[in-house]
Amino acid sequence: MEGVVVGQDQQQQQQQAGRVMVEGLNPAVQQQLNLESVKTRAVSLFKAISRILEEFDAIARTNALPKWQDILGQFSMVNLELYNIVEDIKKVSKAFVVHPKNVNAENAAILPVMLSSKLLPEMEVEDNVKREQLLHSMQNLSVASQIEKLKVRIDMIGAACESAEKVIADTRKAYFGTRQGPTLLPTIDKAQAAKIQEQENLLRTAVNHGEGDNFVF
Repeated sequence: MEGVVVGQDQQQQQQQAGRVMVEGLNPAVQQQLNLESVKTRAVSLFKAISRILEEFDAIARTNALPKWQDILGQFSMVNLELYNIVEDIKKVSKAFVVHPKNVNAENAAILPVMLSSKLLPEMEVEDNVKREQLLHSMQNLSVASQIEKLKVRIDMIGAACESAEKVIADTRKAYFGTRQGPTLLPTIDKAQAAKIQEQENLLRTAVNHGEGDNFVF
């Protein structure tokens, strides 16, 4: 009987040793970040935006006269909630610093741009110019055409975000796979850095121009 118990203990130890240890946030950090609350509020905000888009879609289909006072009131509520969420995240993010572990001569130039919390001045000017061009090009369109154009742009941005999430998930999986042994995580080579820059440019193009939806990862 004792031999059976010892055998079971050894089997459990082998199973535990064979499992991939996935690192998680410290409970205190999780509480400080308050991610569940932010996630719940973000989902609620997404639903509110979806309802507004559905109302616009219904107005466009029936060719009815929009009730702009009600619509602007809804937009104000959405904007306020978005502002509050961003401000809450800012308060927490100030307490954390990102330390890149794999910096070399090839990716050193692109890292400051990737880690910055604000666009570079020249990028900010370019975005403002493109935004003005976009708004100017939509001034002469009907409400239905404007809504359709915005929905297409939102779909493009959504597709870009989904692709980016997939890349992050795959990279995280590969990273934790390398943590099992002494093998170090490989540094980003020149080709990978160029690919990251290309994907960043495609995402900005999708936002600013409504193009660049051919994301390849």
